[in-house]
Amino acid sequence: MMTSIRAFSVVILLCAIAFSSWPVDAATPAMQAASRRIMEKAAATAKPEAARFLLEQAIVADPANAAALCALGDLYVKMKQPALAKRYYEIALTVDPINVKALSGAARLDLADGKKDTAIANLAIMKKICPTCRETGELEAALALSK
Repeated sequence: MMTSIRAFSVVILLCAIAFSSWPVDAATPAMQAASRRIMEKAAATAKPEAARFLLEQAIVADPANAAALCALGDLYVKMKQPALAKRYYEIALTVDPINVKALSGAARLDLADGKKDTAIANLAIMKKICPTCRETGELEAALALSK
């Protein structure tokens, strides 16, 4: 019973974050630290569902944790759920508009969806932010292959 209530609470909070256009309040330093610790646990688990649950907890602890939002997007890509992945990259970009991982993740999904112009626009931003980042080079190579 308690697990289903907790899961329901997480779903409600994530839906509120995902469909909200309001800025997210900053978490306290203790909540930010808790979010990072939970993310470390998520990274250490091999089970996708367990990792998803932990990443959701990390986001509940700190809704402005763009790294956790991107990690959840990456996980949804691995789970072959591109629509959810794209949504979490977009949420990460509302929190941190110049997050290279979110820009790259969203661009790769756009490219796979035939939206090459959007991927090129993201690459242009990435080149200004971090021209030497691995994600920038990988996206540039993926775009070159798509010609």
